[in-house]
Amino acid sequence: MSKYFYVARDSAGNRREGMVEAESNTAVISVLRRQQLLPVEVRLVSEKGTLVAITEKKKKSFRGKVSLPDMALFSRQLSTMLEAGIPILDAVGDLASQTPNRFFSNVLSDICSEIREGSSFSQALSKYPKVFSSLYVALVVSGEESGNLVEVLKDLSSELEDQLTLLRKVRQAVSYPAVILAFFAAVVSFVFLYLVPKFQEIFESFGAQLPLFTRIILQISRFSLKFFPFLLLGLILLAIFFSWYRKTPDGCRRIDSMKLRMPVLGNLFLKVSLARFSRSLATLLQGGVSIIAALDIVAKTTGNAILQQYIERIRAGVIKGELLGSEMRKYRIFPSMMVRMVVVGEETGKTDDMLTRVSKFFRDEVDLTLNILSSILEPILIIGLGVIVGTVVLAIYLPIFKLAATVR
Repeated sequence: MSKYFYVARDSAGNRREGMVEAESNTAVISVLRRQQLLPVEVRLVSEKGTLVAITEKKKKSFRGKVSLPDMALFSRQLSTMLEAGIPILDAVGDLASQTPNRFFSNVLSDICSEIREGSSFSQALSKYPKVFSSLYVALVVSGEESGNLVEVLKDLSSELEDQLTLLRKVRQAVSYPAVILAFFAAVVSFVFLYLVPKFQEIFESFGAQLPLFTRIILQISRFSLKFFPFLLLGLILLAIFFSWYRKTPDGCRRIDSMKLRMPVLGNLFLKVSLARFSRSLATLLQGGVSIIAALDIVAKTTGNAILQQYIERIRAGVIKGELLGSEMRKYRIFPSMMVRMVVVGEETGKTDDMLTRVSKFFRDEVDLTLNILSSILEPILIIGLGVIVGTVVLAIYLPIFKLAATVR
C-alpha cells in the first residue's frame, strides 16, 4: 500500500484535499468516487513525504477520424447509460474502453480527464471540434443548462441516425450504377486499346481497302492508344486541382453553385441540404437553443456554401426582429411548401415540429428521386455499353464480309 495526496471537489464545488492509502492511483480515484468527490489531482507521496509524480496523465491522442456511425452509436449508448443512472464520468470512460476506434477511444479518455479536472461535459467536448461539431456541443450545453441532457442526447442520436440512413440510401442507390459505369469504362478501354489494334494488324496484312466505318473506328483506336497516358495524367491532375480548389472559399461557392444548377441532380443536392438544415434547426430549437444561435450553427452544417449564405442573411433579418418564415420567403431557394410550414409553425408555436416534418418530407423526396434516377440510369448505361460493343463488332465484321464477297 502506498500513500497518495489528492485534490478533489465535492458536489457543491468546494475544494477538498487529503491523504489516502491505496494500491494504485486508480484505486484512489475509486475511493474518491465512492465518497462523491470529483478527482482533480492525484500524486504519489514518497517515503520522504514529497510528491513524486502526477499519476493522472492524458493518453496520447492519435491521428484519425470518427465516422458518423461511431458518433451515432456513442450518442445512443451514452443517453441510455445516463438514463440508467450511471454517472457521466463512468459512462464516458466505459464507452472509451469499448469503442474499437482507437482515435475515438483516446479522445473519450481525454474527455474523462477534462471532466475529472473540473470541466463540464460540454467544455470537454468543445476542445475537440473536429470530432464534435458546434451543433453537437451547443445541444449538450442546452441539455446541461436545462438539466435535460438525456433527452438532448436522444435527439442528437436520432438526428445522426437519420443522417446515416440518408447517406446509406444514397450509397445504395448509386452503387449498382457505379459498378456498371466502371465495367462500361473497362470494356470500352479494352476494346479500343487492345482488341481493335489487334484486328488492325490483321486487316493491314490483307492489303485491302477497308470500309469507311471501319477506318473511323480504327482511327479512334489509334488516337486513344496514342494519347491515353496523357489523358490519364490529365484526369489525375484535374482531380488534384479540383480537390484543392474545393477547399478555397471562392472555389467552394462556385462548385456548390454549379451543383445546384445541374439538371435533375441540382434539385437532389438542394433537397439533401434542406433536409439537413431543417432537421438540425428543429433539433436545436427542441433543445432550447435560441433561434439566432441555432441559425448561426446550422448555417455551417448544411454542406452547401450557397445555402449557408442565404441562412446567414435570414439570421441577420431575424436579429432585426423579422420572423423566420417571412425572411425565408424572400429567397427562391426555399420551396414555397417549406416556407408555408415554417409560417404555420411560428403562428402555432410549433416551429420545431414543423421543421421536423419538413425534414422528413425532403428525406422521402430524396429517397424517391434516387430510386427513379437509379432505375433510369441502369438501362441507359447497359444500352450505351451495348451500342459501343455493337459498333465495334460491326466495324470488325464489315471488312470480313467484304473480303468474303471478294473471294466468291
